[in-house]
Amino acid sequence: MDESTLPEGGHLPEDTAVLVALGEDVPAEVDAHLAGCAVCRDEVAAWSRVVGAARSEDVVEPVPVPAGTWEGIARELGFDPLTPRAPSPAPAGGPEPVAPVVRPLRREPGRTAPRRRWLPVAAAAAVGLGLGVLGTRLAADPPTPTAAPRPVVVSSAALGPLPGQDPGPARGTADVTEQDGTRRLELRISGVPAPVDGFLEAWLLDADGGLVSLGTLDGGTADAGAVTAVTTVTLPADLDLDRFAVVDVSREPLDGDPGHSSDSVLRGTLSVGA
Repeated sequence: MDESTLPEGGHLPEDTAVLVALGEDVPAEVDAHLAGCAVCRDEVAAWSRVVGAARSEDVVEPVPVPAGTWEGIARELGFDPLTPRAPSPAPAGGPEPVAPVVRPLRREPGRTAPRRRWLPVAAAAAVGLGLGVLGTRLAADPPTPTAAPRPVVVSSAALGPLPGQDPGPARGTADVTEQDGTRRLELRISGVPAPVDGFLEAWLLDADGGLVSLGTLDGGTADAGAVTAVTTVTLPADLDLDRFAVVDVSREPLDGDPGHSSDSVLRGTLSVGA
């Protein structure tokens, strides 16, 4: 193809630009023309974007289809452009409705669809088909959300009054859970006599008198002089629960002393495998 055989205006035919965008083999003269014609290069680039969208699996937002587009595609492909109406329901006991048949249009002998007009329409149809297949696949097989890991109970203890104390209604439980490498102790108490002048504090004790404070039991409710509370504490990563295995709840006075008052109201020992 030399410059003398180009259409009026001196540029490539539209169907040739589409073939280049589709990666088809074209004469060397076409490549030579593209090398020196910015207008034709821009047209090929525009069709390349259409082809890339049709072949891509990325989700593309749908856009409204201009009126008459599908009728034009039907005419170019040789089908009746009229949209078939849905079949009317058959009378009770009558035969099943027959699906409408789309009939090819008759063409005059020797007449074929112009290639120049058909290729752009086919490229647009390919884009619509790709979007439809992708939407159907996503609807049939939506991504499954990954469930967050749940905390695992690694040890627990039942808490009660110390031996020799009034058994009363005071009770409690302690559970140590682990999630993503972090351990937490959840302490629940009920029926514990409310301190007259002071507060309740939770501890972990060892057999040699060592202790670790877990803090005060805030946020509880007092009913008829008895406290019900739930407290969750994040445990230090280096805390040895095999050593500090005793859970203790004590009454502490407002005396400014951070140590244990020795007035314990609940106690229990953690055991593995709750």
